[in-house]
Amino acid sequence: MKRTAAVCALALGVAACGDGNPFTDGGDTTTGGGTATSDVPANILGDLERISFNASDNTLTVTGLTQDGVPLVNSYTAVSNTFAPGYTTFTGQNDPLGRHATAFVASRDGVQAGVVMTGGQFNKFFGGTFFERTGTYTAPTAPEGRFDVTYYGNYAAGLNGVGPVTDLLPITQPIDPDVNTPTQTAYITGLMFVNVDLNDMSVEGEIYDRTAVFGAGFGDLADLVLVDGTLTGDGTFTGNIEVDATDPNPDAPDDPVGVDIGDFAGVIGGTDGSAMAGGTFIEDFSDALGDEIEYGVFVLDLCVAGNTDPICVNAVQP
Repeated sequence: MKRTAAVCALALGVAACGDGNPFTDGGDTTTGGGTATSDVPANILGDLERISFNASDNTLTVTGLTQDGVPLVNSYTAVSNTFAPGYTTFTGQNDPLGRHATAFVASRDGVQAGVVMTGGQFNKFFGGTFFERTGTYTAPTAPEGRFDVTYYGNYAAGLNGVGPVTDLLPITQPIDPDVNTPTQTAYITGLMFVNVDLNDMSVEGEIYDRTAVFGAGFGDLADLVLVDGTLTGDGTFTGNIEVDATDPNPDAPDDPVGVDIGDFAGVIGGTDGSAMAGGTFIEDFSDALGDEIEYGVFVLDLCVAGNTDPICVNAVQP
């Protein structure tokens, strides 16, 4: 999907504008040493420059998000109970009338990724996804007699709608009711698996069991499929996203086959390709919502012998 910086989409009453950042190179800035590889497509990167997550001391810094302290590096606060399974949740807000941001991040086996989304305010929201790998790429090994491997795990995303209020800074004095005050973003949780064909270097998969969390409650979303994905020799990949044509969700489009609603991209890392990290940019995926946009993140594990998750039926058997 192609999306220019000049395009602004009105979604759930909140407009979204990316800044048109080009691909960004992580260079030698990864936490914990080593050289970081990060080529995040501009539409997935969104309004970000980068995210730096240190899992050892549970700290997160974000640079580049509009109204987020640029040129300063902004530190976020970890939430004790995560909003999204499999990810650490961080939130940040500079002052009671300033934008509130929510981030979901995860890191393991030499890869890390995170997504940040602000709540809507002044008719706009801001967000994006960042991922990177430390070290060189070693391809995974397919089970004997096969040519493909599977990665699986949790998916999390920010959604440009109004989410639950959990930690907005209090406004402690009377204020004109017409003042446009901050909100927290809605978000999405789900599961994900990715199949990588090591013979023809293709990538495909699914994001399923998707649930949107709004301030007014929950909503079931249609499953999405990853299509037309291509893996490069350095372990990076990109592809397109469509609504799953087999999903009976009544809010899904009637004929989604071939209708490109977004993009995915990521990187494989770790010992023998043990982990995968990446992000998504998706829009207009539900007939029940208006001009919806989501930025998503995935950090997945390679299915290996002994995995008990049913999705790992392709893994090497003991």
